[in-house]
Amino acid sequence: MTPALMKVYTSKLCTTMHTPEFEFLSGAETQYYESPQRLDAILAYLETHSDSFEITERVEDFGYEPIQRVHKQDFLDYLETAYEEWIQEGGHPNGVLPATIPHHKVTRLGKAKASNLLSKAGEYCFDLSAVITKDTFKAAWNAAQITLTATKDLVRLGAEYEQSLASGAQSRENPPGLYALVRPPGHHAQSDICGGYCFLNNVAIAAQWIIDQPELKGRDGQPKKIAIVDVDFHHGNGTQEIFYSVSNPLYTSMHSADDYPYFTGSALEKGEGEGLGFNVNIPLHHATTDDDYVEILDKLILDHVMPYQPDYVIVSLGVDTFKDDPIAGFLVTSEGYPRIGNSIRKIGVPTLFVQEGGYCVEKLGINVGGMLQGFLGKKV
Repeated sequence: MTPALMKVYTSKLCTTMHTPEFEFLSGAETQYYESPQRLDAILAYLETHSDSFEITERVEDFGYEPIQRVHKQDFLDYLETAYEEWIQEGGHPNGVLPATIPHHKVTRLGKAKASNLLSKAGEYCFDLSAVITKDTFKAAWNAAQITLTATKDLVRLGAEYEQSLASGAQSRENPPGLYALVRPPGHHAQSDICGGYCFLNNVAIAAQWIIDQPELKGRDGQPKKIAIVDVDFHHGNGTQEIFYSVSNPLYTSMHSADDYPYFTGSALEKGEGEGLGFNVNIPLHHATTDDDYVEILDKLILDHVMPYQPDYVIVSLGVDTFKDDPIAGFLVTSEGYPRIGNSIRKIGVPTLFVQEGGYCVEKLGINVGGMLQGFLGKKV
């Protein structure tokens, strides 16, 4: 028996807000790859597979508190007001982009507080892809609230799942799964820095919200445990930074070696203090195939995720691992994504997928849909 449907949480606001015209890539002004068309393509596929997906635009407002638990207040204030101040100071209407980014060899000699948007843009951003438009904060806020809405339902489904397991009516072969189809993505956003198309870290906000719920306790009286499985092509530097010194959640990432964001993602980065051993990075070479990826993912799950005994799994769902992705790409094919989803299914716990990267618009629907259908145990 397999789950009949996966609920998909999204909103038209994800495609009508935050629409920069361009970014700078490899020194050239180019189209903004993290475009609204990405979600349109995914949604179009899901809508044609109503036997697998139930789409809802129901969004609850969880307010500021869950976001403040992950991001620093000065950073949030910046995101909310940056564009207006940028325009007042004569910035280009396409959006806020840093002209100067503090380098550690400069800032080690002393650091004055940023006093205008040209300096703030560098203090709160680490690259030239996180363009802030007049609607960016609203879009990121909306993505976080959609993700939290799905997270709340994940907890409810998790309780029902545990009851079914206890009664023998259900087995761990068919865990419940939900999908937050949102943009902007989040896993590059650190506690007080944006970058990599990311402004608020949706996955981190969701994980921390579960941990903070006083009624959600494990058998040991501690908060329920969460394993984050990041399958995006790029390392989730933001999620790593936010949780680097804690043991819950467990953060695991499979990503390209020596690629964006370049300065994080080493296998040597294992966490610190209480978090030592609960940050697992697996850098992969660019020639990684379907078979390679699934074999390594299965080993990651066996060696790290299963021994952790999580109550929930949250997946940073990136499909920029696809062989034809224009700005990333391993050698993973569309046939590989159902296999990846099936591997995650075998963990056997309630799972929330949250959209991250993937920029081959023509294949986004079948690749994302394939992973989700693989989790459902369905043939694609």
